Amino acid sequence: MKCKTFLMAGMMFLAVCLFACSPSDSSVQQSVNEKLTASPGVTAEVKEGVVTLNGEVADDAAKTAAEDAVKGVSGVKSVTNNIMVQAAVPPPPPPAADTTMKTDTAAMK
Repeated sequence: MKCKTFLMAGMMFLAVCLFACSPSDSSVQQSVNEKLTASPGVTAEVKEGVVTLNGEVADDAAKTAAEDAVKGVSGVKSVTNNIMVQAAVPPPPPPAADTTMKTDTAAMK
C-alpha cells in the first residue's frame, strides 16, 4: 500500500513539474519579438503558447521566413500566420516612342 501511495505522489509531482516548467506567454513573447527583428512590419501576439503573426511583407518568402523563425522558439505550440503579402506594383510602362520626324543635321551638311 505504501508503494502505491509513493508511486501516485511521484506521478503527481512529475505532472506538476512538467506543467509548471513551461515558459510563460510573456517570456515566449519576448523571444518571438527577438526573432522577428529581421522581419520589419511583422508583429506577434502570444496567448497560451499560440503565436498569431500580423503585418505586411513584400513577398511570400518573407512571410514564410517569419513563420519559420517563430516556430523554433521554445514554448510555441502553434503559429497562426495572418501576414499579408503586398500586391506587386507593376513597373511603369515604357515611354511612348517619339513619332515626330527628326531631321539629321549631319546629313544636311
